Amino acid sequence: MRRRLLIDLNLAICLILGIFIVFLFTYKLEGGNLKPKDEQFSDGWVYEDGAPVDFADLRYAPETETISKIISPDQVSGADLCFESRSIYFTVCVNGTAIYDFHPELIKVYGNYYGECIHAVDIPVLEEDSKLEITYTSLRDAKTTTFHHMKIQEGASFIRMMMADNFANYLQCFTIMVLGVALIVIGMILNQETDSIIETVSLGTTAIILALWTSSGSRVPQIISENSAMVRVMDYMCLIFLPVPVIILFASVSKQLESKIPRIIVLLCGANLIANIVWVLVLGRDYSDLLIFTHIIIGIGVAFIIYMTVIAFKRAKKFEKNMRVIIAGFSVLIAAGVVDVVRYYYFKASDASMFTRIGLFYFVILFTIYELTLFLVITRKSAQTELMEKLAFNDGLTGILNRLAFTREEERIKLVDSGKFVLVQLDINFLKQINDNYGHSEGDRFITTASGIITESFGRYGKCYRIGGDEFFVIIEGKHCEEEYEEAVKLFDKQIKEINDRDEFAIPLRIAYGKAVHIPGKTSLEDAEKEADKLMYEHKKYLKEIMKDVGASYD
Repeated sequence: MRRRLLIDLNLAICLILGIFIVFLFTYKLEGGNLKPKDEQFSDGWVYEDGAPVDFADLRYAPETETISKIISPDQVSGADLCFESRSIYFTVCVNGTAIYDFHPELIKVYGNYYGECIHAVDIPVLEEDSKLEITYTSLRDAKTTTFHHMKIQEGASFIRMMMADNFANYLQCFTIMVLGVALIVIGMILNQETDSIIETVSLGTTAIILALWTSSGSRVPQIISENSAMVRVMDYMCLIFLPVPVIILFASVSKQLESKIPRIIVLLCGANLIANIVWVLVLGRDYSDLLIFTHIIIGIGVAFIIYMTVIAFKRAKKFEKNMRVIIAGFSVLIAAGVVDVVRYYYFKASDASMFTRIGLFYFVILFTIYELTLFLVITRKSAQTELMEKLAFNDGLTGILNRLAFTREEERIKLVDSGKFVLVQLDINFLKQINDNYGHSEGDRFITTASGIITESFGRYGKCYRIGGDEFFVIIEGKHCEEEYEEAVKLFDKQIKEINDRDEFAIPLRIAYGKAVHIPGKTSLEDAEKEADKLMYEHKKYLKEIMKDVGASYD
């Protein structure tokens, strides 16, 4: 009950904090008597020839073009000219005087365009109606080459508005990216010895790539980094790399990693990456010129996934439940990607990853459920295997390693051709007398007490085994094994004395031991064991003689 209460308490705290977060992004603080300006400013612009400006279809200007608008002091007082630009250089002037110039220097790695950039132009104080002009140069002939979201608004408010409008999308992408990182870490830690690490790491990589690519549509990375050109490069790199983890993931799930398909995709993506590098850095062109080839490779990857699905179906005759979940996730993601490709090429959509974000979220959630289910199954089987091994190699009464484990260790040592080992044979005296006179339960206590002392003293330096009813064996390995043996014996004798001083048993606890050193290549393991056994019996005889000298006999 207490455990359940503690869990519920933690969940309640998370729920309360979640409610606060909802209020944080839902309600604004009211009470100010001055509202900041927030006015749409895309109407009323004209070209030099008097034609009205339609920002949805801005006139292509490979050289220069000027658009203008008459503004009043009241209209722009205390506010900035805010907007987003894409693939366009420009200068903003008031009455012929430049107040803002945007001609960024693009290094070769950026390509020829800077992506989407947000601006807040500080308009000077006006005393009369003035002419606001924007002289621009188009970098490419496309409908997306224009000015978006043009407003008269305080700059910081405009940026907050842009982030708030896209915050849900960015939060979704950020969550998926964190989940991807977590999957990679979990896979590396927990699945190192199984093929599941390929699936988990590939899923995590896929999630990170797609999260990074779709996050640029939220404009948050551009605002935070203040480098829209690098965000654009990141988008193209994500698309170039995307087919690799996706194909590896599906090939692993469908048991087709040994097929040629993953290698073909890796080679295609590698060639595409090299081509883009040469195209941009050597020839001075842009990534967008080769985007069609990236989409073709992604299309080839989709075709390969369909092919592997058919092959997997033929081999299995029927799909397992987990396989059906995976195919459902891939289907939704592929369909969403196709829709966005169509929107990009035919409808020139400004947010070319909108449906992919939705499909990505669905895909990652489904696949994460699959991986967690698989992980739980593997964990349960590992626990069962560990339990079976413990039952097989551990003594049932004392819990230390048993005769079977000792035999396995002997076989290992026989294969070693270097090193140094101390072998210690131990035997409990008077166990038969304890059993005969005080019962087997007291005899078991005698054995477990002896085992505890052996483990406490010798176990910190080596491995301890119970190899018979009253027989134990210790193996200490390493360069300093003899010094460690001496330390262990001191602690061993001290603990034996403490037990007997407390008179815990009717018959004093006496444990005989003998030690031998085994050096592979110089001595044989069998001879060393015989030597330890011989010395143990000599010590056993010595202990019995001591008991006779003090007038005690338990024979």
